[in-house]
Amino acid sequence: MNERYPDDATLLALEADTHTGVEFIRTGQSPYFLEFRRMLHRLLEATRRANDLRVYQEDDLTIGIRSGRCVIHDAAISFTGQSGLAVANNATTHVWLDAAGLLQIGTDGLPTTRADFVPLAQVESAAGAITTITDLRGEAFLAAWNLAMLGVQASTETVNAVLGEVEPTVTSAALNTLTAGSDSLADAHHQHSQYGRDSDFMEQFILANQNDGTDANMALAFSLPGRLAYPTRLFADAGAGWLKQQHGSAERALVGAVQVSFAHEGSLNAAQSGKLMGMVPVDGEIVAVIVSARANLETSDAADSVDAIVKVNGNNVTVTHPQLRTQDGTGFRSTGQGDGIAAAIKSDGTEHVQRGDIVTLDVTRTVNGAVTNDATDLVVMVVVRAAAPE
Repeated sequence: MNERYPDDATLLALEADTHTGVEFIRTGQSPYFLEFRRMLHRLLEATRRANDLRVYQEDDLTIGIRSGRCVIHDAAISFTGQSGLAVANNATTHVWLDAAGLLQIGTDGLPTTRADFVPLAQVESAAGAITTITDLRGEAFLAAWNLAMLGVQASTETVNAVLGEVEPTVTSAALNTLTAGSDSLADAHHQHSQYGRDSDFMEQFILANQNDGTDANMALAFSLPGRLAYPTRLFADAGAGWLKQQHGSAERALVGAVQVSFAHEGSLNAAQSGKLMGMVPVDGEIVAVIVSARANLETSDAADSVDAIVKVNGNNVTVTHPQLRTQDGTGFRSTGQGDGIAAAIKSDGTEHVQRGDIVTLDVTRTVNGAVTNDATDLVVMVVVRAAAPE
């Protein structure tokens, strides 16, 4: 059935097409041929892009290709056009531009990977002449692309996950190591249990999740079987906020720390005020204030105590001062080992110190009961976590 035009009155009332700018020749317009050429000129301008890379017939078995532009593999291709191209007789010939923008003609069909070329035309010939030219350019610019046409062997979900989550530095080799091959241990990665490499039985490298209880943590273990009795493990101390090294039963902090300390020899039978502890040797943060005594205070009142008030440049650094009490027991006692009341460090910026800051100490002695023994050889230590290696 023929395509229907608008009614005559509508057509006669048209003056210009708003989309293309083509003007209609009004009835009685003169000179008519000049107006017709104007309309034709603007119509050709509006349809110029439709002529890009169009294949046309020149002679019985020759074709030409108009100039034009396209994009292949994210590269803009400018084709200057070509003419006098022979096609085979009694055959189906395909014409296309390859990934390099070069014209290709062949009777074996189009390439299989759609992302690698732009199809132009299919030319049929018989009895020494071209019978039809089928325009294939619409297969490029009117295409609903899928992964197969793009040559991607993965699902949409997989591609989205890769684009959204994987860092640009992850290489195909790294992904292969994770998911395949003799070194992958992919199941172990997915279970977050451990990764090991032990090709010659002389070394091991293990990353393990210490997933027992509330102290679940990641640990990095390195060992030399036959050389060291125990592996060396690195793990984070979440409470202290630094790395620790463990070898056998020994644990050591890996982040640099320094101390400023004060010692009172003999019996502490009176309060001490404004005692100079020393100078902060590095930029850093006060992370602990510890009070220890070779022998604890002994009185008839269990609440009697010795408190240490540490100040940096005259400002207290603790919210709760470290304290040893009579009720904590006799003999050696230390707030760093669970005795008495541990210090609570301020978090208002006072705890951040710089090289050269002055640290002083006030020691209070609260005694309401009868004294049996005063605290002996009292030591106060301020631990400073270095901000950077010195």
